[in-house]
Amino acid sequence: MPKVSILMTSYNKPAYITKSIQSILDQTFTDFELFLMDDNSNSETMKVIEPFLNDKRIKFYQSNIQTMNERVEKVRYAALINEALLKASGEYISYATDDNCYRETRLEKMVDYLEINPSVMIVYSASLVNYLNEKNEITRKQLRPAKKIVPVAPCQIDHCSVMHRSSVLPVIREKFGSFWDENPEFYRIGDARFFWRLNQFWDFYPIENILDDNYITELSIHYQLQQEEKSEFIQMLPPQRTCKELREDLKAMKQK
Repeated sequence: MPKVSILMTSYNKPAYITKSIQSILDQTFTDFELFLMDDNSNSETMKVIEPFLNDKRIKFYQSNIQTMNERVEKVRYAALINEALLKASGEYISYATDDNCYRETRLEKMVDYLEINPSVMIVYSASLVNYLNEKNEITRKQLRPAKKIVPVAPCQIDHCSVMHRSSVLPVIREKFGSFWDENPEFYRIGDARFFWRLNQFWDFYPIENILDDNYITELSIHYQLQQEEKSEFIQMLPPQRTCKELREDLKAMKQK
């Protein structure tokens, strides 16, 4: 069995996903499986993905989602992640997206940390957020540091900067009925909702190195939600829950 299971979600980002996949295949730590979970992307995206599928470490899955109504019934990336987690066999779980790139020592440093610190269940690293314009030019950069143990992680850490032990999963599923929450009210902050669940049991421990680059593009849901002219997809979503709500709820629980 591989040491690490990596779960990458994908949907219609042909300009970015090549770099995302390649950054994982180029890792210095090579004992991993990559679940490439595609949400029925267009032919342009599939044309980019297909050359990678000869790599035996990649396990490809494509959904049969067709309509916009289906896309807003649940948090699609959470549903894909939940499906992959049922199949993952690694001791450690890591996450990726089609617009995020791992730095080459990411897996190595995170695995080493967890191996050396057996009582730590979740580790996170610093990451660099790159904001791109319509010409794919970087207009702004933002560092997300990793300097302290985090008991309230929602909206402070991105899921592409995290690795956790697979042993946390049965605990989460027993308490909440699923791993990730598929409620579409959390479409914007699906990882924050997952962290809200994790933080009820465990803190997040830091690795100060920048180990991934995140790209915010015009296709990102965070970008779309901020635009004055909302897409059909955004208009069909239910009112979105907030970071403030999750963080205050966790803080209240921890004060009891």
